[in-house]
Amino acid sequence: MDLWNFKGKQNNITDALQIRLPEHAVISVTGAGGKTSLIFAWARELAAAGKSVVITTTTHMYRPERMEEGGIRIVVSDDPERPDKVMAPPDDVLNSLRETADVVFIEADGSRRMPLKWPAPWEPVIPDYTDFTVCVAGLSSLGRSTADVVYRADELPDRLKREIVDMNLIHAVLSSRDGGQKGVRGEFRVFMNQVDDDTDRLAAAFRLQQIFAVLGIQSAWGTLLEEPKIAVILEAAGNSSRFGSNKLLHIMDDGRPMAAPIFEAARSVDAYKKILVTQYDDVAAMAPDFDVVMNDRPDLGISRSMQLGLRAAGDADAYMFCVCDQPGITKSTLERLIGAYKKGTVGIVSLAWQGKMCNPKIFSSRYREELMALSGDTGGRQIIASHTDDLLPVEADSEDEVRDIDSL
Repeated sequence: MDLWNFKGKQNNITDALQIRLPEHAVISVTGAGGKTSLIFAWARELAAAGKSVVITTTTHMYRPERMEEGGIRIVVSDDPERPDKVMAPPDDVLNSLRETADVVFIEADGSRRMPLKWPAPWEPVIPDYTDFTVCVAGLSSLGRSTADVVYRADELPDRLKREIVDMNLIHAVLSSRDGGQKGVRGEFRVFMNQVDDDTDRLAAAFRLQQIFAVLGIQSAWGTLLEEPKIAVILEAAGNSSRFGSNKLLHIMDDGRPMAAPIFEAARSVDAYKKILVTQYDDVAAMAPDFDVVMNDRPDLGISRSMQLGLRAAGDADAYMFCVCDQPGITKSTLERLIGAYKKGTVGIVSLAWQGKMCNPKIFSSRYREELMALSGDTGGRQIIASHTDDLLPVEADSEDEVRDIDSL
């Protein structure tokens, strides 16, 4: 984690944002492009310094893996409509938290994990007792399609609408009383995230800091980069109607079942979760080390398998979808795709052959709702078609890698 402000490189987030914490501080975090990462990184810093820290929300957030971690408590309520999400606890619980904890962090905004946002009329939800409001923006949005990287781009005022995100748009969004400063309580700060060694982002962060200083806004920038949590989802629920039998169990020339290569490749890569979606007990038995989800409605098409996999992926940052009838796939291919995604320049990565997008594909979690809305056998093709500016094709080494086998 690298942190900077106008004074130079900083050692911690509190100093970078020039914050003097009062007793029982309440910090509400809004915006997009790293709210959760900022909250947890900051909470760990303060907990390591002996502070008692609570994390909560006034809106919704993805369900954390753990509710306690090294002096940090997460206090939320279950969302009855979304088991993968949690929501604000009752008001009396929020009030008691701020009387007992040294620091309470509130995720007070939602952005579907996009790097920039324009708030809706009801957003953000910042309690009156907030001491500091910190608005986050991801500078990975710079130079990219506004429609792809700005949450609620269609609600931008006419004066701010443009095809490509530039520095002026970022500045206007963050400093506007209807944008980043909407509903602010307490002192206001800006944190510009995703500023790594990219020259354009560094130059933009430095220039934006100067503009904010003229406006009386204190800011910091840097990268909270953590390894994205990528869930590998193997789809093995098809009926093999063209093959004539369960092709995934067909013994290939090398003596292995057809599904074995992708299982072995997926086992070998570093992933947050490894999930198998299948309708077959025999296929499930091949993956005792995977999270197995049985698809009881394979007739609904590949979208059904994708959505079962998404639910099992929980709070993953991205999803790699693999089919199990491509015996040419290798570990190195999966690693190349994951490596391309981890560069953080796009939200979709796809294996390709001679200009055609193939499997596997990786989608950022910001496309989760679009993936969940698919039906039939469309897969992710229509999402890619709608977001070509956010796509990185990775060329396969050979045609064998992308060939799916329906007959022999």
